[in-house]
Amino acid sequence: MTMPNETTPMKIASVADDRPVDLGPVRQEAYDWIVRFMAGHMTPADVAVMKAWYRQSPEHRSAYAEARRVWQSLGPIASESRRSADDRQVIPMARAAPRRSPAMPSRRLFLGGALAAASVACVAIRPPLDLWPSYTELMADYRTGAGERRQVQLSNHVALDLNTKTSIAVRTQSPMATEIEMLSGEAAISTAASESPLTVVAANGRVITTNAEFNLRCDGGQASISCLKGQLNVARDGQSMALTDGQQVTYGSQGMGAVAAIDPASITAWQQGVLTFDATPVHQVISELNRYRPGRIVLMNGDIGRRLLNARIKIAETDKIIVQIVQIFGAKARELPGGVVFLT
Repeated sequence: MTMPNETTPMKIASVADDRPVDLGPVRQEAYDWIVRFMAGHMTPADVAVMKAWYRQSPEHRSAYAEARRVWQSLGPIASESRRSADDRQVIPMARAAPRRSPAMPSRRLFLGGALAAASVACVAIRPPLDLWPSYTELMADYRTGAGERRQVQLSNHVALDLNTKTSIAVRTQSPMATEIEMLSGEAAISTAASESPLTVVAANGRVITTNAEFNLRCDGGQASISCLKGQLNVARDGQSMALTDGQQVTYGSQGMGAVAAIDPASITAWQQGVLTFDATPVHQVISELNRYRPGRIVLMNGDIGRRLLNARIKIAETDKIIVQIVQIFGAKARELPGGVVFLT
């Protein structure tokens, strides 16, 4: 599905210009939806309403794409960074529900926030503000938020256990065959013995099986498939690999890797509500924690990021890792609104 056009620049006046930006009702509604999501007030029913709003017209889709792009530049980090720089009050970012005529954001806010966000981007590989659903996530049939799990009985033969921040779209579902796409995230997938094949599309590859239990994780263009029970076939770019109990294969832009042995208990620990890190670099630990908690942990110390950490924690207690990093490695933690934490 084609992404909406996100190239139209916003018109911004000088810093001294505090006049409201006239967004218009549709564009303002788009901002309200994203702000409401960031405030943590979105239920599955709300997401369904937002999808219906989004599909009304090309104008609605374009407004959503623009709002998401702008808030990705402003966001809670930008607001807090700007307050620290000039001791101004953080601008409230949560509203109860979309409405037609809220107060318009000033031109000073847009430019000041964008400058602050640019300074943050200089100390991170990418802006750590992926706090709202992307276009593809918004179009998913099944989706989980940060720290959320969801079990879906897709049919008599197919069951899904969705881990945190996972988006699944159903492409085809019939008695003859089922095909789904993992847009992002992780899921434990099981199929009962049947002549009807299940195909899972992820990161430009395919997993096909008629009777298996497996774990699939998709991070951007990288996918990792772990066969827990049964047999399945993994294919990508003309390469094909058969997996059976206790085997894993990973593929991405560099092609398909070799089959490796796995510890099934470690792969499925998330289903028991546990995260385990065994001599794992801190920057990888933080990347994993960011999948399970609202907000964002931003590591700004490369030396600490390369240190190794051993830990086993409950998913509901992920912030305990922040305390360990502070105590063990001498990091300094600064908490900002919206669950954002800077580690320096």
